[in-house]
Amino acid sequence: MGSSYGTGRGGAGLRRWALALLAVLALAVAMLWRENPATQGAEGYAGEVAAASAAVYVTLRTLNAVLSSAQEVEVGAGLIVEGSAQPLKVLEPVDDTVERIAGVVFGVMVLTGVLAVAMGPVWAVGWSMVAAALAIHAITGGVAGVGRRLLSYGGFLALALPAAFVLSALVADRLTQDVWDRHSAVVSEIAGGVEIEAPVAEDDEGYWEAMRRQFDRIADYTALAGRIYERGDELIGSFIAILAVFVFKIFVLPALLAGAFLVVARGLARPAG
Repeated sequence: MGSSYGTGRGGAGLRRWALALLAVLALAVAMLWRENPATQGAEGYAGEVAAASAAVYVTLRTLNAVLSSAQEVEVGAGLIVEGSAQPLKVLEPVDDTVERIAGVVFGVMVLTGVLAVAMGPVWAVGWSMVAAALAIHAITGGVAGVGRRLLSYGGFLALALPAAFVLSALVADRLTQDVWDRHSAVVSEIAGGVEIEAPVAEDDEGYWEAMRRQFDRIADYTALAGRIYERGDELIGSFIAILAVFVFKIFVLPALLAGAFLVVARGLARPAG
């Protein structure tokens, strides 16, 4: 019996040393988060969504500026007049809606950028929690209580969260590409003239030439404003659909995948029996 007891104690001691070594290895892995392919893939996916949302934000703000400028275009009754009208003021509701959508896209862009930056540190925190759980297990000889929770939730942060974004990168484009292409084409068709800029007057430009350039500018604004006025609801709907693609790719789909992993982690965190 003594020999069996000694062998049992020796086996337990060896197990604790093995757990201590695994804790050190987990801590070392946490220190190497910059070289981790999983977090790099997740960061790349978030960065791509952030870049795409930034491009859409610039388009929205440019369109907002053009619509605001178009509303200020005045049309008089003659060459020399005291009164004038601003017929393009009817675009103000569309302009306000575009501005609000731009604000939401900006928020999505910022949050996505934060995710891209935070993915690696979160992964490192997860592995640090795993290392702490293994250390507690090595010291106490069990994983009950705090050690079990640290191991489960640390594993979620270290493995499940990056995996959710990596899996999203593999399937998100396939699920949303048709919606993106269709509504991007609508935006290009309706607001394709957002690059319109006010002409710069030349120093030697005469009165009539300046007037001609001014009328050309009004014509450009009027053509763009006419398209937006006639199809404003379609334009706004397309921008909202594009925004929905961003939300799905960076929040909804990763959240669904991470939620499935979280259910497993919470189940493992509960004590047996």
